[in-house]
Amino acid sequence: MTTFFDAWHFDGQSAVRRKVEIQAIGRQFYLLEPELRHGPFHFDELRFLEAKGDARVYGLAGKDGWRLGVRGHVPEDLAPLLPASKTYGGLIDRLGLGKASLVFAGISAAVVAVVLLSPQWLAPLIPSSVEAKLGNALVGDFGGRFCDTPQGKAALAKLTRSLDDNPKDLQVEIANIDMLNAVALPGGKVLLFQGLLDQAKSPDEVAGVLAHEIGHVRERHVMQGLLRQMGLAVVLGGFDGSGGSTLNSLLSTTYTRDSEREADDHSLKALKQANISPVGTADFFNRLASMDGSRDLKDRQARTMASYTSSHPLSDERRKLFEKAVVKGSAYKPALTSNEWRELKTMCAQDKDVKSGWGFDIE
Repeated sequence: MTTFFDAWHFDGQSAVRRKVEIQAIGRQFYLLEPELRHGPFHFDELRFLEAKGDARVYGLAGKDGWRLGVRGHVPEDLAPLLPASKTYGGLIDRLGLGKASLVFAGISAAVVAVVLLSPQWLAPLIPSSVEAKLGNALVGDFGGRFCDTPQGKAALAKLTRSLDDNPKDLQVEIANIDMLNAVALPGGKVLLFQGLLDQAKSPDEVAGVLAHEIGHVRERHVMQGLLRQMGLAVVLGGFDGSGGSTLNSLLSTTYTRDSEREADDHSLKALKQANISPVGTADFFNRLASMDGSRDLKDRQARTMASYTSSHPLSDERRKLFEKAVVKGSAYKPALTSNEWRELKTMCAQDKDVKSGWGFDIE
C-alpha cells in the first residue's frame, strides 16, 4: 500500500530544506520531490529526535545531519512504522514520570545504603600489607616534619606500649605542626601534632587522645572511611558541586560519629588497662568545650543540631563520658614521669633538623 503526506527534509549534505512527500512501501520509504526521488530508506533506521511545535523530527542511523520532519496527523496505517515520540527516555516514558521517579528513588536509596554499610565488612578483607603500602604512600616521612630525639622517642614508645598490646603494628609520630589535632592513617600510622602537645597540661591528656587514635586503627575505621568516601564520590557524582558535597559530608559524618564513639570506648578501655586516670582526658575535652562553644550550648535543640552536623561528638559530651569513667579511690599512675613528659613535649624544639609547618599556606 502506498501513502502520501507532506513533510520536510534535510539530506545532511546541504543546508537546503526540501519540501517532500513520503512514499511508504512496506517497511521502506522514499522521499519525493518534483522529478526527484530519494531513497529507499528503512523505517527501522529512523530515530526520534525531538518535537518542534506540531512537527516531529527524526534522524537516520549512520547519517549525520539527516533530518525528516513530519507535520500534522499521521495516517493510522503509517503511525506504527514511525519511532515513538520520547519525552524523558525509554523506561521513563513506559512507566510514566511519577512511577519512574519512585523506582529511581528506591534504587538510589538502596545503592547509598550499600555504599555506607559495605565498608564495615570490606575493610577487614583488605590485607594489612596493602594498607601499609597505602599508608607509606600517603605519609612517607611527612616532608621531614617528624620530630626525633632519643629521649623523646623513648617516652613516646613507652606511652604507646602502655596503651596497646601489640605496638609493633603501630607507627606513632609527633609532627612539628602547630595544630591542635591528632589523626590515624592507613597502615597503623598515628600522628600527634605539636600543637596538641603544646595545649596538653599532662601526659594523661595525651594518653587519652593517643588511645583514641589507636582505637581508629584497631577498629579499621581508617579504611572504612576511605572506602565510604570513594563510594559516595561515585554515587553522588551526578549532584551539582555544592549539593553533592554537602550531602556527601552529612552522610559520611553520620558514620564518622559512630566511629568516634567506638574510638572513645577503646580509649577508655586502654586507659583502664594501663591504670591511667581518665581525668586528664576529661580536662582536655573541657578546655576544648570552652573553645568550640559546646559547653555553652544550653538549648537542647541547638546541641542536637551541633552534634548532628559535627564529625565528632560534642567536646562537652566527651568530657562527661571520661569523667563518668573515673573510679574514685583508684590508685592511678601517671602516664609518664615528669622528665619523660618534658622530653616528649620539647622533642620538636630539640630536633634541629626537623622542618616545621605545612610547607604551604592554608586559607
